[in-house]
Amino acid sequence: MMRPIGLIIVPLLAIMMAAALPAASVASLGIQSPGVVTVSYDLHRLPTVASNQLAVWIEDSSGKLVKTLFVTWFTGKGGYERRPECLPLWRKAAGVDGPPTDAVDAVTRATQRPGRPALAWDCTDNAGNPVVPGKYIYKVEGNIFWTKEVLWEGEITVGDRPASSRAVAAYLPPEARDGDPLLAGVTAAFAPAAAQR
Repeated sequence: MMRPIGLIIVPLLAIMMAAALPAASVASLGIQSPGVVTVSYDLHRLPTVASNQLAVWIEDSSGKLVKTLFVTWFTGKGGYERRPECLPLWRKAAGVDGPPTDAVDAVTRATQRPGRPALAWDCTDNAGNPVVPGKYIYKVEGNIFWTKEVLWEGEITVGDRPASSRAVAAYLPPEARDGDPLLAGVTAAFAPAAAQR
C-alpha cells in the first residue's frame, strides 16, 4: 500500500527549512532544546591580587566552543589587554583577543561570592540553536595567581536520560596545586527536557 506523498514531503520540508532559517526562526518551528545541564563548583575567594578570574564554557566532543556560560567582569570587559595572563584557555577557545564583543558582554558577570555556584546551560549554542544529543565537555578555568591557574574539565552526556559527572583538575604549571584552592568539586548534571515537563 502506498502512502500519500504529502506525509513524506511535509516533514522533509520542515527539516530543510529549519536548516536554512536563522536561529530565531528555528526556535519558532518548535525545535526544542534536549534539556538543561547544570555545572556546579566550590568557589573559594583568594586574598591576593592577579587572582579570582573565572570562566565556564561548553565545548563539543571535537573541542569546538559551543557556549560560554560565565566569565568574570574584569576579564570579560577586556582586562586581558592589561593582564594577558587572564583566562588564556577560555580566550583561546572563544577566539577572544581584541576588544570585548556583545557575545562576551552577555555572559560577563561580577566576581562570584564564595560558596557553591550553579550555572545552567540550556543546551543551545551561541546562536540559540538547540544542540544535538551526544557528549559535551564542560570546562571551568580559574586564575590562581598571575600565570598560575587551574582547569577543571569533565564530560556530560546530553540525551534522553538524566546524567551526571565529576570533572578532573589540571594545574598549570603543576606547582600551582600547592597553596589555597580557588576551585574544587566541579560537577555537571543533565536533566532531559521530558523530565522537566
